[in-house]
Amino acid sequence: MVSLPALRAASVPIEHATEPLRLVHHHAGYLRVQADAFVGSSDGRPVSAARAATEAVPGVRTWTHNPSTGSVVITYDPATIEADELVKHVANSAGLSGVENALRHRVNRLQVADAIMDAVQGVNGVVRQLAADRADLRELVPLALAVTSVASFILNEDRGRLPQWSNALYHSYRIFMHWHRPEMRGRERISRQQEAERIRAEEGGDVR
Repeated sequence: MVSLPALRAASVPIEHATEPLRLVHHHAGYLRVQADAFVGSSDGRPVSAARAATEAVPGVRTWTHNPSTGSVVITYDPATIEADELVKHVANSAGLSGVENALRHRVNRLQVADAIMDAVQGVNGVVRQLAADRADLRELVPLALAVTSVASFILNEDRGRLPQWSNALYHSYRIFMHWHRPEMRGRERISRQQEAERIRAEEGGDVR
């Protein structure tokens, strides 16, 4: 397997910039990186220098550059070269400041989103217990918006920071319908079936 010192010795770094090379996607044998310095012609100095140095590395198979986005897809033999060393080699050859792992930031955002959803589910569970399983946030949030709409309508110009009554009422309706979409579809299906049965019964009566 090619070592990092060997790669550094093989590269001819150009004048370094403050911008890092961003690792956008990776799985064994496949890398996608991106840099603003790679936007534009494939003959530009950073991208052409990085390509020449990277294609000279044993184990690198293909280099595909997208000049409109500045992204580069590299396929390689994972048994010959490690991904971390290859990405650092690309950054060094292009004169970039280093490597930024965009995948790590994406995972962090997912972790934050998961934590928020866990917190909301926890609050919803407490609300459901307090309501003796008769309601949860799916009903109470639209209800609170409906009450806000009524208060805003009554107070009118004196409503202060309360939203316009029509806006609060609209959002109450939209949230309720969104959170109860399966139930509403079931009711609509039953209503259509009942209407069809009523029509068939009336038509049958007319025939007799």
